[in-house]
Amino acid sequence: MIPSNIRKENIEEFDFFKALNQPKIYRYLFPKKEVGLAIILLYTKIKEGTFEDEYFTEKDIHNAFAMAHGPYERYQKEDYSENILELQEYFLDYNQNTQKYFFKDYAYKFCEHAYQTFDGELNSTRIEEICEKLTESLKKVNSLKELIYWFEVDYDYFKPALREQIDFLERQIINSVDEFKKITDTSGQSFVEALENIKINIDLAQTQSKELRSAYTQTKTVRILLDEFEFDDSQITDFISEVHNFFRYVNERLNSVDRKLERIQPRIRQLYSGLNKPRFNLKIQKFTRFLLNKSELVYQGNKKIIVFPNEITVPELYTSNPNFTIVERNKNLFPPKPKKRKKYVQNITKIEENKRKVLHEIEAQKRISHWEKLIISEIDLRSEINLSRTFFEILNEENDEQIAVNVLHNIIVYSYNSKKYRLQTTKELELNKHIKNVSLWKMKITKSQ
Repeated sequence: MIPSNIRKENIEEFDFFKALNQPKIYRYLFPKKEVGLAIILLYTKIKEGTFEDEYFTEKDIHNAFAMAHGPYERYQKEDYSENILELQEYFLDYNQNTQKYFFKDYAYKFCEHAYQTFDGELNSTRIEEICEKLTESLKKVNSLKELIYWFEVDYDYFKPALREQIDFLERQIINSVDEFKKITDTSGQSFVEALENIKINIDLAQTQSKELRSAYTQTKTVRILLDEFEFDDSQITDFISEVHNFFRYVNERLNSVDRKLERIQPRIRQLYSGLNKPRFNLKIQKFTRFLLNKSELVYQGNKKIIVFPNEITVPELYTSNPNFTIVERNKNLFPPKPKKRKKYVQNITKIEENKRKVLHEIEAQKRISHWEKLIISEIDLRSEINLSRTFFEILNEENDEQIAVNVLHNIIVYSYNSKKYRLQTTKELELNKHIKNVSLWKMKITKSQ
């Protein structure tokens, strides 16, 4: 989010890539592996309470470097001193009185972000709470200053939290897919257990995806509230456009998660099916072999009788048919009672209501056709037309949203399929001060030369 007190022309003067490309700046912000691991070791000890008041000595830093380098590598003290000097740019600070070091804010953010990335958990309840607070704070906005504050504080806090939760969900699916690719040995109990664990993780991811989507749907209220504001300020228009784009991005990420789940679940079911068939056939073979080895053939007179093992109940292969007494009913002696013929009474009110609906639909189709011909004629006459403004004119005159939407849709489809006309869309909102709660992108149709 761009702060209100910073104009675009000032932002364009700052070249982020050029700034990072300065000598040593990139290395200061993103240290090499051994140095970064030493910082992580110090961060872990701080969280464990090893260092009093989160202060540590130079010897503690040296020990962290030694652990990061490994027992088989030797480094000079001068290398450690140079690394410590570089870390004092963004990671470490030094207290002259106590002669101890402590973390700068960037070091905490560096470590906490890495920790959350690898060990974070999805919490749809937290997202739902953030969405509710975001909505409630927006409802209290009454001025332009309060709205800018909402964008720069409340909304900016919401964005990374939602992105983070979707990242957790995607990473859980990616880990399950990686595990799925590793289990190539289709024999043994370990494979079955691994497959069951993967299935549990995928089912959990699908449930969490639904919960996250449910929490995300609350942002619809935010979008509606934003569209109701009528501040004539280009910065506010940019902010609202950015919010819509972010919500669209989140929805696309959630759809991507759903597609990944849809691709892997049939493969797991197929593998389960292929796995169960040989196991089932093996059980049948064992059972058949058991019968052949344990059963006996006994002669009773001229008959051969198979005697199964005691563990198996002998199946009953023949049962006698029961005898039923059938009594026929004489229709002449016992004729059926005549049924009353039901009379259906026409509902005149319902008929008239349906008739009015049909006539209304016919009239609406006539109005739609009228507007379509009028728009096409306007384009042919003037070579272009502001389609967004025409939409509000139709809505204002007809006072029927369905007619206006149908006309807009039909004209867009017609111009898209025609080589004679060309549709141009600008990602700027077209608003109408007489019609609230309705906005759309600026659209224009031009006649090809």
